[in-house]
Amino acid sequence: MSRRAHHLRGLLAALLVPALGGDADAVAAGRHVVAPHAIAVESRPITAFSPAEPGRTRFGALEFLGGLELSSRDPAFGGLSGLRTRDHGRELIAVSDEGIWVVARLATDAAGRPGAITDARVASLRDAAGRPFGAKSARDAESLTLHAAGPGLEVRVGFEGWDRVLAYASPDGTAAGLLEARGHPIALPADLGNFRPNGGMEAIAEPVGGGPLVAFGEWPRAGETTNPGWIVGGPRPGLFHVATVDGHAVTDAAFLADGDLLLLQRRFGLIRGFAMRLVRIPAADIRPGATATGELLLAADHTFEIDNMEGLAVDTAPDGSTILTLVSDDNYFALQRTVLLRFRLAPASGKTPPG
Repeated sequence: MSRRAHHLRGLLAALLVPALGGDADAVAAGRHVVAPHAIAVESRPITAFSPAEPGRTRFGALEFLGGLELSSRDPAFGGLSGLRTRDHGRELIAVSDEGIWVVARLATDAAGRPGAITDARVASLRDAAGRPFGAKSARDAESLTLHAAGPGLEVRVGFEGWDRVLAYASPDGTAAGLLEARGHPIALPADLGNFRPNGGMEAIAEPVGGGPLVAFGEWPRAGETTNPGWIVGGPRPGLFHVATVDGHAVTDAAFLADGDLLLLQRRFGLIRGFAMRLVRIPAADIRPGATATGELLLAADHTFEIDNMEGLAVDTAPDGSTILTLVSDDNYFALQRTVLLRFRLAPASGKTPPG
Protein backbone atom coordinates (compact mmCIF):
# COMPACT_ATOMS: atom_id res chain seq x y z
CA MET A 1 0.00 0.00 0.00
CA SER A 2 1.30 3.46 -0.89
CA ARG A 3 2.19 6.08 1.73
CA ARG A 4 -0.69 8.21 0.41
CA ALA A 5 -3.16 5.33 0.81
CA HIS A 6 -1.97 4.74 4.39
CA HIS A 7 -2.46 8.42 5.17
CA LEU A 8 -5.94 8.51 3.66
CA ARG A 9 -6.98 5.38 5.56
CA GLY A 10 -5.64 6.79 8.82
CA LEU A 11 -7.30 10.15 8.16
CA LEU A 12 -10.68 8.57 7.47
CA ALA A 13 -10.41 6.39 10.56
CA ALA A 14 -9.46 9.37 12.71
CA LEU A 15 -12.50 11.21 11.37
CA LEU A 16 -15.03 8.43 11.61
CA VAL A 17 -14.08 6.13 14.50
CA PRO A 18 -14.68 8.75 17.23
CA ALA A 19 -18.08 9.42 15.72
CA LEU A 20 -18.85 5.74 16.19
CA GLY A 21 -18.01 5.90 19.88
CA GLY A 22 -14.44 4.67 19.47
CA ASP A 23 -15.45 1.09 18.75
CA ALA A 24 -18.30 1.10 16.24
CA ASP A 25 -20.60 -0.18 18.98
CA ALA A 26 -23.73 0.32 16.89
CA VAL A 27 -22.24 -1.86 14.16
CA ALA A 28 -21.16 -4.47 16.72
CA ALA A 29 -24.57 -4.99 18.33
CA GLY A 30 -24.80 -8.61 19.50
CA ARG A 31 -21.23 -9.49 18.50
CA HIS A 32 -20.10 -9.86 22.09
CA VAL A 33 -22.21 -12.98 22.76
CA VAL A 34 -19.90 -15.59 21.26
CA ALA A 35 -19.83 -19.30 22.04
CA PRO A 36 -16.36 -20.89 21.87
CA HIS A 37 -15.53 -21.86 18.29
CA ALA A 38 -12.68 -22.09 15.79
CA ILE A 39 -12.17 -19.44 13.13
CA ALA A 40 -9.99 -19.06 10.06
CA VAL A 41 -7.59 -16.09 10.07
CA GLU A 42 -5.95 -14.99 6.84
CA SER A 43 -2.51 -13.37 6.83
CA ARG A 44 -0.93 -10.97 4.36
CA PRO A 45 2.83 -10.58 4.91
CA ILE A 46 4.26 -7.16 5.76
CA THR A 47 7.87 -7.23 4.63
CA ALA A 48 8.83 -3.60 5.24
CA PHE A 49 7.96 -1.57 8.34
CA SER A 50 8.78 1.60 6.40
CA PRO A 51 7.40 1.20 2.85
CA ALA A 52 9.52 4.14 1.72
CA GLU A 53 12.65 2.21 2.79
CA PRO A 54 11.91 -1.41 1.89
CA GLY A 55 15.42 -2.63 2.69
CA ARG A 56 15.57 -1.06 6.15
CA THR A 57 15.22 -3.39 9.14
CA ARG A 58 16.90 -1.41 11.94
CA PHE A 59 14.90 1.22 13.82
CA GLY A 60 16.92 2.45 16.77
CA ALA A 61 17.13 -0.35 19.33
CA LEU A 62 14.68 -2.47 17.36
CA GLU A 63 15.16 -4.85 14.43
CA PHE A 64 12.04 -5.40 12.35
CA LEU A 65 11.42 -9.12 11.93
CA GLY A 66 8.26 -8.90 9.86
CA GLY A 67 4.56 -8.42 10.16
CA LEU A 68 1.15 -9.64 9.11
CA GLU A 69 -2.11 -7.97 8.15
CA LEU A 70 -4.78 -10.21 9.65
CA SER A 71 -8.39 -10.67 8.61
CA SER A 72 -11.22 -13.11 9.12
CA ARG A 73 -14.74 -13.53 7.80
CA ASP A 74 -15.88 -14.34 11.31
CA PRO A 75 -17.54 -11.19 12.76
CA ALA A 76 -16.10 -11.89 16.23
CA PHE A 77 -12.55 -11.25 15.02
CA GLY A 78 -11.20 -7.72 15.43
CA GLY A 79 -10.90 -4.96 17.99
CA LEU A 80 -7.73 -6.47 19.49
CA SER A 81 -6.80 -4.24 22.42
CA GLY A 82 -4.57 -6.38 24.64
CA LEU A 83 -2.00 -9.05 23.79
CA ARG A 84 0.31 -11.56 25.46
CA THR A 85 2.39 -14.35 23.95
CA ARG A 86 3.77 -17.66 25.21
CA ASP A 87 5.93 -20.46 23.85
CA HIS A 88 8.65 -18.18 22.45
CA GLY A 89 6.04 -15.97 20.82
CA ARG A 90 4.31 -18.82 19.03
CA GLU A 91 1.11 -18.70 21.07
CA LEU A 92 -1.09 -15.59 21.03
CA ILE A 93 -3.61 -14.65 23.72
CA ALA A 94 -5.60 -11.50 22.99
CA VAL A 95 -8.75 -9.71 24.12
CA SER A 96 -10.98 -7.40 22.13
CA ASP A 97 -12.84 -4.33 23.29
CA GLU A 98 -16.07 -6.20 22.60
CA GLY A 99 -15.23 -8.62 25.43
CA ILE A 100 -13.95 -11.49 23.27
CA TRP A 101 -11.01 -13.84 23.70
CA VAL A 102 -8.85 -14.55 20.64
CA VAL A 103 -6.28 -17.33 21.05
CA ALA A 104 -4.16 -18.70 18.22
CA ARG A 105 -0.85 -20.20 17.15
CA LEU A 106 1.66 -18.15 15.17
CA ALA A 107 4.11 -19.98 12.97
CA THR A 108 7.61 -18.48 13.32
CA ASP A 109 11.16 -19.31 12.37
CA ALA A 110 14.00 -19.71 14.90
CA ALA A 111 14.47 -15.94 15.13
CA GLY A 112 10.78 -15.27 15.80
CA ARG A 113 9.86 -14.00 12.34
CA PRO A 114 6.08 -14.32 11.94
CA GLY A 115 4.33 -16.59 9.48
CA ALA A 116 0.76 -17.83 9.30
CA ILE A 117 -1.89 -17.81 12.01
CA THR A 118 -3.34 -21.24 12.82
CA ASP A 119 -5.63 -22.86 15.40
CA ALA A 120 -7.47 -19.61 16.12
CA ARG A 121 -10.42 -19.73 18.50
CA VAL A 122 -12.75 -17.07 19.90
CA ALA A 123 -15.28 -16.81 22.73
CA SER A 124 -16.90 -14.24 24.98
CA LEU A 125 -15.19 -13.35 28.22
CA ARG A 126 -17.40 -14.38 31.12
CA ASP A 127 -18.22 -13.07 34.56
CA ALA A 128 -17.96 -15.03 37.81
CA ALA A 129 -21.29 -16.71 37.09
CA GLY A 130 -20.20 -17.83 33.62
CA ARG A 131 -22.25 -15.27 31.70
CA PRO A 132 -21.03 -13.01 28.86
CA PHE A 133 -20.99 -9.34 29.78
CA GLY A 134 -23.89 -7.24 28.56
CA ALA A 135 -23.34 -3.49 28.52
CA LYS A 136 -20.39 -2.04 26.62
CA SER A 137 -19.10 -0.46 29.83
CA ALA A 138 -18.86 -3.94 31.37
CA ARG A 139 -17.26 -5.82 28.46
CA ASP A 140 -14.71 -3.27 27.21
CA ALA A 141 -11.57 -5.39 27.72
CA GLU A 142 -8.47 -3.31 26.95
CA SER A 143 -5.50 -5.19 28.42
CA LEU A 144 -4.28 -8.45 29.87
CA THR A 145 -1.24 -9.84 31.63
CA LEU A 146 0.05 -13.29 32.52
CA HIS A 147 -0.02 -13.95 36.26
CA ALA A 148 2.72 -16.12 37.75
CA ALA A 149 0.51 -18.51 39.72
CA GLY A 150 2.30 -21.83 39.69
CA PRO A 151 2.30 -24.38 36.85
CA GLY A 152 -1.13 -23.44 35.47
CA LEU A 153 -2.21 -20.51 33.34
CA GLU A 154 -3.87 -17.50 34.94
CA VAL A 155 -4.55 -14.36 32.93
CA ARG A 156 -5.66 -11.04 34.38
CA VAL A 157 -7.78 -8.83 32.16
CA GLY A 158 -8.18 -5.06 32.56
CA PHE A 159 -11.47 -3.40 31.60
CA GLU A 160 -12.22 0.23 30.77
CA GLY A 161 -15.53 1.94 31.45
CA TRP A 162 -16.32 -0.12 34.50
CA ASP A 163 -12.64 -0.01 35.48
CA ARG A 164 -11.64 -3.30 37.06
CA VAL A 165 -9.33 -6.30 36.72
CA LEU A 166 -10.64 -9.86 36.56
CA ALA A 167 -8.56 -13.02 37.01
CA TYR A 168 -9.15 -15.95 34.64
CA ALA A 169 -7.64 -19.36 35.41
CA SER A 170 -7.54 -21.86 32.55
CA PRO A 171 -9.04 -25.16 33.80
CA ASP A 172 -6.52 -27.26 31.86
CA GLY A 173 -3.57 -24.84 31.75
CA THR A 174 -3.96 -24.15 28.03
CA ALA A 175 -4.80 -20.93 26.22
CA ALA A 176 -7.89 -22.59 24.73
CA GLY A 177 -9.05 -23.34 28.28
CA LEU A 178 -9.42 -19.61 28.91
CA LEU A 179 -12.44 -19.63 26.62
CA GLU A 180 -14.35 -21.52 29.32
CA ALA A 181 -12.90 -19.65 32.32
CA ARG A 182 -14.84 -17.35 34.65
CA GLY A 183 -13.57 -13.94 35.73
CA HIS A 184 -13.08 -13.14 39.39
CA PRO A 185 -12.26 -9.59 40.56
CA ILE A 186 -9.00 -8.66 42.24
CA ALA A 187 -8.69 -5.78 44.69
CA LEU A 188 -7.60 -2.42 43.28
CA PRO A 189 -6.65 0.85 45.02
CA ALA A 190 -9.56 3.07 46.04
CA ASP A 191 -8.07 6.01 44.12
CA LEU A 192 -7.93 4.12 40.81
CA GLY A 193 -10.59 6.02 38.94
CA ASN A 194 -11.87 9.53 38.20
CA PHE A 195 -10.92 9.06 34.56
CA ARG A 196 -12.00 11.11 31.58
CA PRO A 197 -14.84 9.63 29.48
CA ASN A 198 -13.42 6.90 27.21
CA GLY A 199 -10.05 7.39 28.91
CA GLY A 200 -10.04 4.89 31.76
CA MET A 201 -7.79 1.97 32.66
CA GLU A 202 -6.06 0.99 29.43
CA ALA A 203 -2.99 -1.09 30.31
CA ILE A 204 -1.93 -3.59 32.96
CA ALA A 205 1.29 -5.53 33.38
CA GLU A 206 3.01 -7.83 35.86
CA PRO A 207 6.77 -8.44 36.15
CA VAL A 208 8.19 -11.60 34.60
CA GLY A 209 8.24 -14.26 37.29
CA GLY A 210 5.79 -12.41 39.53
CA GLY A 211 5.43 -9.11 41.34
CA PRO A 212 2.96 -6.26 41.86
CA LEU A 213 0.47 -5.49 39.13
CA VAL A 214 0.92 -2.10 37.44
CA ALA A 215 -2.11 -0.38 35.89
CA PHE A 216 -2.28 2.73 33.69
CA GLY A 217 -4.95 5.19 32.67
CA GLU A 218 -5.18 5.94 28.96
CA TRP A 219 -5.09 9.74 29.42
CA PRO A 220 -4.16 12.19 32.16
CA ARG A 221 -7.01 12.77 34.58
CA ALA A 222 -8.81 16.11 34.82
CA GLY A 223 -6.41 18.82 35.98
CA GLU A 224 -3.33 16.66 35.36
CA THR A 225 -0.81 16.62 32.50
CA THR A 226 0.77 13.17 32.97
CA ASN A 227 -0.64 9.65 32.73
CA PRO A 228 -1.46 8.00 36.06
CA GLY A 229 -0.06 4.60 36.95
CA TRP A 230 -0.74 2.47 40.02
CA ILE A 231 1.48 -0.11 41.69
CA VAL A 232 -1.05 -2.58 43.07
CA GLY A 233 0.16 -4.49 46.11
CA GLY A 234 3.73 -5.45 46.93
CA PRO A 235 6.00 -3.71 49.44
CA ARG A 236 5.68 -0.24 47.85
CA PRO A 237 2.18 0.27 46.44
CA GLY A 238 1.04 3.67 45.30
CA LEU A 239 0.49 6.17 42.50
CA PHE A 240 3.12 7.34 40.03
CA HIS A 241 2.96 9.08 36.65
CA VAL A 242 4.37 8.83 33.13
CA ALA A 243 5.07 11.83 30.95
CA THR A 244 2.61 12.48 28.13
CA VAL A 245 4.28 13.47 24.84
CA ASP A 246 2.66 15.09 21.79
CA GLY A 247 -0.83 13.82 22.53
CA HIS A 248 0.10 10.15 22.75
CA ALA A 249 -2.11 8.03 25.00
CA VAL A 250 -0.99 4.89 26.84
CA THR A 251 -2.45 1.79 25.17
CA ASP A 252 -0.45 -1.15 26.59
CA ALA A 253 2.46 -2.11 28.83
CA ALA A 254 4.70 -5.14 29.29
CA PHE A 255 7.68 -5.89 31.52
CA LEU A 256 11.07 -7.00 30.26
CA ALA A 257 12.95 -9.78 32.02
CA ASP A 258 15.32 -7.25 33.65
CA GLY A 259 12.44 -5.40 35.36
CA ASP A 260 12.23 -2.43 32.98
CA LEU A 261 8.79 -1.64 31.59
CA LEU A 262 7.81 -1.03 27.98
CA LEU A 263 4.92 1.34 27.28
CA LEU A 264 3.06 1.43 23.97
CA GLN A 265 1.57 4.83 23.21
CA ARG A 266 -0.80 5.82 20.41
CA ARG A 267 -2.05 9.06 18.88
CA PHE A 268 -4.53 9.90 16.15
CA GLY A 269 -5.63 13.20 14.72
CA LEU A 270 -7.71 14.64 11.91
CA ILE A 271 -4.69 15.77 9.91
CA ARG A 272 -1.82 13.53 11.00
CA GLY A 273 -3.67 10.21 11.19
CA PHE A 274 -2.26 7.47 13.41
CA ALA A 275 1.10 7.49 15.17
CA MET A 276 2.75 5.36 17.86
CA ARG A 277 5.64 5.45 20.34
CA LEU A 278 7.39 2.69 22.27
CA VAL A 279 9.05 3.84 25.50
CA ARG A 280 11.28 1.98 27.97
CA ILE A 281 10.78 2.91 31.65
CA PRO A 282 13.64 1.90 33.99
CA ALA A 283 12.59 -0.33 36.87
CA ALA A 284 13.94 2.25 39.34
CA ASP A 285 11.43 4.83 38.04
CA ILE A 286 8.41 2.66 38.86
CA ARG A 287 7.85 3.87 42.41
CA PRO A 288 5.22 5.89 44.27
CA GLY A 289 5.46 9.63 43.65
CA ALA A 290 7.77 9.37 40.62
CA THR A 291 7.11 10.88 37.19
CA ALA A 292 8.86 8.75 34.58
CA THR A 293 9.87 9.94 31.12
CA GLY A 294 11.68 6.88 29.88
CA GLU A 295 13.75 6.19 26.78
CA LEU A 296 12.11 6.46 23.37
CA LEU A 297 12.78 3.22 21.49
CA LEU A 298 10.55 3.73 18.46
CA ALA A 299 8.36 6.41 16.94
CA ALA A 300 6.27 5.89 13.80
CA ASP A 301 3.61 7.87 11.97
CA HIS A 302 1.17 7.15 9.16
CA THR A 303 4.01 6.60 6.66
CA PHE A 304 4.88 3.34 8.44
CA GLU A 305 2.98 0.05 8.47
CA ILE A 306 0.93 0.86 11.54
CA ASP A 307 -2.69 1.36 12.44
CA ASN A 308 -4.39 1.93 15.80
CA MET A 309 -1.65 0.19 17.82
CA GLU A 310 -3.05 -1.06 21.14
CA GLY A 311 -1.46 -4.42 22.09
CA LEU A 312 2.11 -5.22 23.18
CA ALA A 313 3.71 -8.52 24.23
CA VAL A 314 7.26 -9.40 25.28
CA ASP A 315 8.73 -12.88 24.87
CA THR A 316 11.98 -14.74 24.27
CA ALA A 317 12.63 -16.16 20.81
CA PRO A 318 14.00 -19.70 20.44
CA ASP A 319 17.43 -18.16 19.79
CA GLY A 320 17.31 -16.40 23.20
CA SER A 321 16.72 -12.85 21.97
CA THR A 322 13.95 -10.60 23.28
CA ILE A 323 11.08 -10.23 20.82
CA LEU A 324 8.23 -7.75 20.89
CA THR A 325 4.86 -8.33 19.24
CA LEU A 326 2.51 -5.41 18.59
CA VAL A 327 -1.06 -5.57 17.37
CA SER A 328 -3.62 -2.95 16.28
CA ASP A 329 -7.27 -2.50 17.14
CA ASP A 330 -9.28 -2.11 13.94
CA ASN A 331 -12.41 -1.05 15.89
CA TYR A 332 -14.35 -3.54 13.74
CA PHE A 333 -14.17 -0.82 11.10
CA ALA A 334 -13.64 -1.56 7.41
CA LEU A 335 -11.23 1.33 6.84
CA GLN A 336 -8.83 0.08 9.52
CA ARG A 337 -6.59 -2.97 9.71
CA THR A 338 -5.52 -5.59 12.23
CA VAL A 339 -1.74 -5.33 11.96
CA LEU A 340 0.65 -7.65 13.80
CA LEU A 341 4.28 -6.45 13.94
CA ARG A 342 7.30 -8.20 15.38
CA PHE A 343 10.66 -6.72 16.44
CA ARG A 344 13.84 -7.93 18.12
CA LEU A 345 14.98 -5.67 20.96
CA ALA A 346 18.69 -5.01 21.41
CA PRO A 347 19.93 -5.24 25.04
CA ALA A 348 20.07 -1.93 26.90
CA SER A 349 23.51 -0.48 27.49
CA GLY A 350 25.30 -2.41 30.23
CA LYS A 351 22.77 -5.26 30.20
CA THR A 352 22.96 -8.71 28.67
CA PRO A 353 20.10 -10.51 26.96
CA PRO A 354 18.24 -13.23 28.86
CA GLY A 355 18.82 -16.88 28.13
